[in-house]
Order: sequence, then structure tokens, then C-alpha cells
Amino acid sequence: MLSIRTATGYLVRLDPGEEVCGTLAAFLGREGVGSASIAGLGAVRGAVLGYFDGARREYLRRELPGEHELCSLTGNLSYRDGEPFVHAHAVLAGADFAVSGGHLFEATISATGEFWIATSEARIERKLDEASGLRLISGKG
Repeated sequence: MLSIRTATGYLVRLDPGEEVCGTLAAFLGREGVGSASIAGLGAVRGAVLGYFDGARREYLRRELPGEHELCSLTGNLSYRDGEPFVHAHAVLAGADFAVSGGHLFEATISATGEFWIATSEARIERKLDEASGLRLISGKG
């Protein structure tokens, strides 16, 4: 990983073998970031995307084998159970140029990943919302 401090946060490059969400969450936690918005692109393998089925109150997951272009990642950093948590959605394209998108559960960098991160000192927590079954942003902890 390479991180460059900017006026508003960081530009982070992830390298082959680094898991996207976990690596970003650990880095931002070490830096003491309270919350952040994240945008990125690159190339990944072993991606798992999800779609939240509201009626079932659970995520349907789909593993995408092989390598994919990370055409777009958008997300945020907050805290869940006191730990840094990256909530991200991604659009991925394979060798056939077919596009898949959804909640990003996991993906490992295969070539490079480039992420712009705008940080804030405000610590944002997630708490379980009984009505939806999701851990929603609840404000400061």
C-alpha cells in the first residue's frame, strides 16, 4: 500500500494481494479517521457482490470468479461495534465486458487499486435498525 496525504484526506494505492475493504478500514482506523467518503477504481479478483433482499432481510451473494476491472467503487467509512468498517458498492466488468454491481463484500487487488478518500473528524457509528435488519448510520458514538 502507498498512501499520500492530501488537503482533504488521502490518495491510496493498493497492491496485488491486498483485500480492498479490510485494508482500507485498517489503514483509516490506524490513521484515526472518524469517517470518510471513498471512491476508487482498479483491477480485482475473487470479488463477492451482494444484493439486499428486503423481504428476506438478508443479502443474496454472488461470487465473481476470475479477474475484473473495478470500474467504480463508491462508499464510506464508519464504525461498527467500535471497529472501522468500509461500506462500499462496486461496478465490475469481466473479460466479456459484462458488468455486475452491488454491495462489495470482498475483493482482492489483482493489478492495482486507486482510491480517493475524503476524511472527516466526526466519528460515525452504525447501529442495528430492527425495522430493516441493517446496521444503519446512527450518528456519533
